[in-house]
Amino acid sequence: MPDVAAAAATINLAVAPVVFLDTCVLLDVVRAPLRNAAGNVGAATEVLTGANRNPPTIYPVIACPTPTEWGAHIDDAVQDCEKAVNSVSAVSASCAFAGLPALGPLPAGLATLPDRLKTLSKILLDASILLDKDGDALSRAIDRIINARKPARKGGQGAKDAVILEHAVSLVDALLAGGFAGRRVFVSSNTGDFATAKTTDIHPDIKPVFDPPREIHYFVSLSAAVAWLKANGWVP
Repeated sequence: MPDVAAAAATINLAVAPVVFLDTCVLLDVVRAPLRNAAGNVGAATEVLTGANRNPPTIYPVIACPTPTEWGAHIDDAVQDCEKAVNSVSAVSASCAFAGLPALGPLPAGLATLPDRLKTLSKILLDASILLDKDGDALSRAIDRIINARKPARKGGQGAKDAVILEHAVSLVDALLAGGFAGRRVFVSSNTGDFATAKTTDIHPDIKPVFDPPREIHYFVSLSAAVAWLKANGWVP
């Protein structure tokens, strides 16, 4: 598990985008069928492909709370996917009873989809650069928690999100100090803690640390982040 400085040194070896993944983004890969967001599955495979190139064409990064948080919530995400699979089967069966044309046969092995997406999510988790605890980042996260500044909330909620956010900030600072010229992206579908109410814009409590010179771009889904990077020619 590299510290911020070591991670920055590794990333600076190749000018490729850095994509910070909140825990919910990894879980969204598994929840995609229920949320009608298949693009997140495709985006996860594209990020993995880029991360495994030599040199990498994209660097997925996670912070120290993410593996534990993923483990705590992955079973719920799998259950969400199972609900979607069961719904598809029910729709197919219901068509005949409703006098509608029969649907074509469902894909063989459809019941394995939840486990397949769980595996994909875990592979992406393991392929990401896992940042070790950073003292400065933890100190800033504590300030957010004490002052209930997003993504932290009153009562100490959102503490892990604050830690994830501030580790992203620390890594970007280290990258820029080394002359990094690649794009910086932060992805979280947790709009309640990261976004301005009823929008997909970053929350005002967070915006100052995302603005230039750090210039961290915020997206609410992995599919949107990858589409933006591809549209601008920053990933193949």
